[in-house]
Formats: sequence, structure tokens, C-alpha cells
Amino acid sequence: MADKAVAIIAVTYNRLDLLKEEINSLREQTYKDAQIIVVNNGSTDDTLSWLQQQQDIITITQENLGGAGGFFTGMKYAAENGYKYCWVMDDDVICQPTALDELVSAYKALPNIGFVCSRVIGINGQPMNTPNINSLKADGYNDVIDYVANYALVKVIHATFVSVFLSTKTIFEVGLPLKEYFIWGDDVEYTRRISSKYPCFVACRSIVTHKRAIQKSLQLIQETNPRRIAMNFYKFRNELNNERKFKDWHMFLITFLKDIILLIKLLSHFKLRHAFIIVKSILSTITFRPKVQFPIENSK
Repeated sequence: MADKAVAIIAVTYNRLDLLKEEINSLREQTYKDAQIIVVNNGSTDDTLSWLQQQQDIITITQENLGGAGGFFTGMKYAAENGYKYCWVMDDDVICQPTALDELVSAYKALPNIGFVCSRVIGINGQPMNTPNINSLKADGYNDVIDYVANYALVKVIHATFVSVFLSTKTIFEVGLPLKEYFIWGDDVEYTRRISSKYPCFVACRSIVTHKRAIQKSLQLIQETNPRRIAMNFYKFRNELNNERKFKDWHMFLITFLKDIILLIKLLSHFKLRHAFIIVKSILSTITFRPKVQFPIENSK
């Protein structure tokens, strides 16, 4: 069983320099009751060799199952090995020393919280990975000011796995991330799954920097790397599947129409490889029905 309260789960693939910087920031956290766990998604650089030399890190190595598969594995491990909480993140996140302390404090500030996430900034200091804000109470009135003034919290509907904190009790209840997503949209689906049951928040005092190579939003039409063009299949399929799964038919229609408009634009520019990705993702959505899996209780 775990001897620490929090499992810090980082998923990595071939970004050792960034991972080292992230680990250093985690070692400097003011909140000490935490264990660093790295899910190594089959890295082909020196990541595994370096991790094996670290005495304070638990390493889980698997084939490359994408970010979704990595978070599935890490959160399953944390839940089944007795950790009380999980703090999940990508491998390019640099955390301010009080980031975890603020997340823990925020989580305990109110009853029945689903998750709390950090305020994310880019290397230019500007906000990024901004969560989808939920500003209405049950009676229809805005409650943003109440939460900000009293707790420095803002209610959100979903967030990215740049920095999300939740209890393993929640994982046992709602299940694990959908590893079939592979990449993109798995965090949105998972956090929406939680926020459909419990209030969720961004903790404004918990700050992390996302050192993503491309700071602006990613656009398929501008992509020239064949591998990244192909990877966009997951992005478009998962976006459509999320809207359908949560029965947000208004957004499903908008997303579908945007995809069709982009398809027409790609064809008009003779970007056939790009256009094929859109067609493939739309068709795949018809039969894509991944099932939620759950960790095994009392397995250890």
C-alpha cells in the first residue's frame, strides 16, 4: 500500500529534457506527502535509462498507448495501490513550488469536489489550456464572484491533463480515462464525466507553465509533418465523440459543420492527405463506442 497521500502521475514519450525539468519542479514542491510516478510510453531516447537511476520515482514502462493510455495506466496504478489523491500532468509542465499545496487546499476547501485544476500559463506568460468555465448556479444566477472572492476558485466544466487533481475515490466511482482515445480529447471527456456529477474548479493560486513546443492552437490545414497530419485523426474523431457522448447535440452539429467546412477548404487547396483525415474521423465516429473501465478495488 502507498505510504504517501498523493500520486503525482506524469506521462512521457521521448521528451527527456522537458521531463527532467518537470521532475525538478516536482521535487521542489512545498507539499511533501506525494510520490512521483512516471508512465513511460515506450520512449526510444534515454528516458528509461535516466528514470532507472532515480531513487525517488516509480517508473511504469509500457508500449506507446498515447497520452490517454498513459493516464489510464497511471491512474489505475494509483487507485489500486492505495493512494488517496492523484495529480496528473503531461511531461512538459513546470510547476511553481506551491502548485500542489494550493491544489490540496482548494480540494479540501469545499465538500464533494470532483476535481481541481491549476491555472496554466505558456512560456510567454500568457494563459493557455484555459478550462471551460461553468458560471451558473442551479438557480441560474452567476456564482463566479462568490467562489473567486472566498476561495480563489472558478467553477469549470472540463479541463486538460496539464494539471488536474482528484481523489482516487472519484476514480473508483466514475472509472478511468478512455485509453482508446490515444491522444487529444481524453482529458475533456474524463473531466466532463466528473463534472456531470460534482462541482469542479480551477484553483487560481495553483500555477503551472506548459512548455508546449507550439504555443498557439494547432491547425490541421497548416500542418506539414506527415506524422502529425495522421495524428489529427484522433483529434477530430474524439471531439465529435465527446459531443455525442454527452448529448450536446447543438455542439455536435456545430463541430460537424466546422469539420465539413474544413474538409471543403482542404480539398480546394488540394490537400488530399489532410482531407482524408477528416473523412476518416467522421466515418470512424459512427462505430466508435469505447467502454469505461474501472480500477480493481482492494487489489493490494
